[in-house]
This record gives sequence, C-alpha cells and structure tokens, in this order.
Amino acid sequence: MTDPLLHTWSLNLGYAQRLVADIPDEQMAVQPAPGMNHAAWVLGHLACTADMLGSMLGLEPVCPADWPTLFDWNSSPSSDSSRYPAKATLLKALEDSHTQITAALPCVPTSRWSEATPLEAVRGFLPTLGDCFVFVLAAHENMHLGQLSAWRRVQGLGRV
Repeated sequence: MTDPLLHTWSLNLGYAQRLVADIPDEQMAVQPAPGMNHAAWVLGHLACTADMLGSMLGLEPVCPADWPTLFDWNSSPSSDSSRYPAKATLLKALEDSHTQITAALPCVPTSRWSEATPLEAVRGFLPTLGDCFVFVLAAHENMHLGQLSAWRRVQGLGRV
C-alpha cells in the first residue's frame, strides 16, 4: 500500500516545484482575489502539514516552531510578503518533509494504520492513522496544488 502512496507523494513534490519555479520571491504572496491562498502560504501549509504527519510517526519537525501559526488550517493568507519566508526556504522545508515521510512510512507496521488519529481536531473525518496517511499524502496536497495552479492562471501565468 505504501508504494502507490509514496509515488503520488513524489509526483506532488515535483508538481509543487514546477508550479513555483518561475515565480519570483516578490510575487509569492500576491493575492489576485481577497483571501486567496497564494504560493507562499500553500508551500508553508503543505510543509507544516507534513510535519504534523511526521509527528505521528515520531519524526523531528522540519519547519521552524513559529510556522504552524502562520500556516495552519486556521490561518489566513496575507498579501504582506514580509510575513513569509523566501521561496527557497519554503521549498526546502517541503522537500525535507517529503524526504522524511518517504523514508519513515514504509517502516510503519501495518497494525499502526488502524490506530486512532492522535489529533482530536481531525479525528471526526480522519479516524485512523491510515486515513491521515492517505489524506495527507494524496488528497490534501493535491487539493492545495490545484489551488496553486488556479492562482497561477488567475495571474495570467501559463499552466504547468
């Protein structure tokens, strides 16, 4: 089961890298529509979400301690680019988190997949660790990368 998930996880990372490859740092927090998730927020959010999943696997966080407040699901993206790390920093965190999860997930015993999700806030819709693994590695990242693709298109940037 882990091989197809990790393949998708790898595809997601490549897509994320391509989506921002031509975006300069000063454009990473542009909001073409009020409240729209922009590139800086999406990359940071995905890295922090991977850290959350990594914590369930006993991994050390990749993201700095102040990032969850800036990028968690209760945060609101801001067009103030000074609030966000540089694109290279955000991409490195996303890449490092992908590397950690890719190395750790195959070592997770199958029995752990049916354990209850340790985060009560998501347990209602992701009741088990397995649900969290599949959601974060496949659905969650794809959803936000789709937002990033739309963000590009609204600004007249080409598709990737």
